[in-house]
Amino acid sequence: MRPLPFVIGILIVAAIVSSFESTMMYTALPDIIKDFDTTPGDAGWVLTSFLLVGAASAAISGKLGDAFGRRNVLIVVLAASIIGSVISLAAGSLEMIIAGRAIQGLAGGLIPLCIGVLRENVPQKNLPVAVAVVAGAAMWGGAAGNIVAGNIVDAWGWHYIFVVAAALAAVSAIGACFLPSPIFKAGLEKVDWFGGVLFAPGIALVLYGIHESSEWGWTSGETIGFVLGGLVVLAAWVGWELRVDVPLINIRFFFDRKLGLTLVATALVSFGTLGVSGFIGQMVWQTPESAPVGLGLSASNAGALSFGIGLIGFILSPLSGRISRNGRSHRAFIIGSTLGIIAAVLSAILLDTIVGFVIAQIVLTGATGFILSSLPNLIIEGVPEANTSEAQGVYMVTQTAFAGIGASIGTVLLSQHLVEGTAFSSRAGYTTVFAMVAVAAALALVAGLFMRTGSEKSPEGAGTNANPLTDAVA
Repeated sequence: MRPLPFVIGILIVAAIVSSFESTMMYTALPDIIKDFDTTPGDAGWVLTSFLLVGAASAAISGKLGDAFGRRNVLIVVLAASIIGSVISLAAGSLEMIIAGRAIQGLAGGLIPLCIGVLRENVPQKNLPVAVAVVAGAAMWGGAAGNIVAGNIVDAWGWHYIFVVAAALAAVSAIGACFLPSPIFKAGLEKVDWFGGVLFAPGIALVLYGIHESSEWGWTSGETIGFVLGGLVVLAAWVGWELRVDVPLINIRFFFDRKLGLTLVATALVSFGTLGVSGFIGQMVWQTPESAPVGLGLSASNAGALSFGIGLIGFILSPLSGRISRNGRSHRAFIIGSTLGIIAAVLSAILLDTIVGFVIAQIVLTGATGFILSSLPNLIIEGVPEANTSEAQGVYMVTQTAFAGIGASIGTVLLSQHLVEGTAFSSRAGYTTVFAMVAVAAALALVAGLFMRTGSEKSPEGAGTNANPLTDAVA
């Protein structure tokens, strides 16, 4: 038995580790390019290596957590994150930094494990709020990654970002050791390692092709080859998993109507509201005022604004959790997708002033907060307790993949509306992108409207570690 605020606090820190590490190197790339006398394409592997490993880890770590204990796997993943940070910190070459970041990318499996630990230990009536708070913390951690890392780079240099990341992961790992004993199966009856091995390169090929499409172009042979090759591998993986009695990742869950609609909704909002809007916002903040669209803020000021606005989304996350109680997570998602439509419209209209665009970004952050806190709860409502982390892992992979697709397509659309003789996109380009985001959010809203109220019953004994502090937290 552990006090519930302690359990939630440790899991909040673990979720922040995952999201912080995913964004912390963006501001460091210019210095890395300079220090190692390399190209932006080569330096981009510092980001890509984390993304590729993180996508595979999200699904595989979740399944292993369900089988061997989520707390146990959580500690192992945090330890791997520390090792990756140490390798990158001590690196004398770009290749070693990339290797360290790849190991650090195992942190992509932290959030599915955190959601699983919550379901084990939080009473059912308070579970939606707890999940929403942890998901909101992850969103805020991603926003914090840029501003914290930027200040570290300015003050001490990019090496110290890894010191902070390792320290944060170490604190989380030590705290995780004191989490309640895990509830788990007696291992896997027959480990489907081939399914896991086949899944990882399929996702890696697709995401790498998507990631590099902004440089290669969507019609290039390289982009088409990587994406189609990955899809072929994933199709073979799906066929294999459907034939295996105990698959590493049980995709049969998502043939259920609610879970299937949840994945469709995840893909749509990840493509637009989460994928395109995030990077477009930073472009609008930092593009010079001389451009057709641009507010001319410095990177530090833009990061500070994003951090402050992200805090609003974190504060709103418990409200989403309260709405999600009693199997009503689809209602919170409907609110989030509706706000996503409004945010896209406002962003297209209020591009010209800082105050106007801040208003649009606040609405967008509200949409993001409701979306990211409701989707994990929708997954929980649709699967048995024993498969929570496994299903959350598939959800995280879907989110990562379609966010990458959205960001890449948004970049291509902007590049097709460049003002002649400049590197800046016209207002029509931004309007087109925000229209695409609004349409994707509207389709996600339709998917949410077709979701049913209700949830799976947890097995007896799950989530029974209640204490008098529970109601105060929720």
